[in-house]
Amino acid sequence: MSEDNFARQRHRVIGERAAPVVSYSAKDFQLEVLDRLAEMQNLAQSLEVTWGKKLEAVKEQRLLKFDSRTLIALAAVALSIGGYVIEDARSTSRQDAEIEATKARVQRLEQIATTNTEARIRTEVELGELRDGQNEIKTLIQAHDIASKKGSRK
Repeated sequence: MSEDNFARQRHRVIGERAAPVVSYSAKDFQLEVLDRLAEMQNLAQSLEVTWGKKLEAVKEQRLLKFDSRTLIALAAVALSIGGYVIEDARSTSRQDAEIEATKARVQRLEQIATTNTEARIRTEVELGELRDGQNEIKTLIQAHDIASKKGSRK
């Protein structure tokens, strides 16, 4: 994977509202490994051409028992292991980003809950004051009615 793509993904992860991370499928990994294998095979072939006689001398001395296919196989194993390490790092990075986003959401929800609780308490206090005022008005009306009944009897 190129450094530009990795930098773009890293930039997405850094922001609070990270864009959905493009999934890295097994097919993408296989294509990447095949590209790397082709590069390694080309390198091995060019080394065989360049080192032709030296390689034969080394083979004769039995100091080097690897042929190009063995080197390619070892490179494939190394690339495969490297791919798993990179995939694990991406997964960890993605999980870290999701955890941070979840923490931010939880914090915002807690703020909303606090605001709602404060508003509910204020409303209950205001309703209590309204009930008290209503009771005072009822008391005044009853007192006025009683006074007016007494005044009409006289």
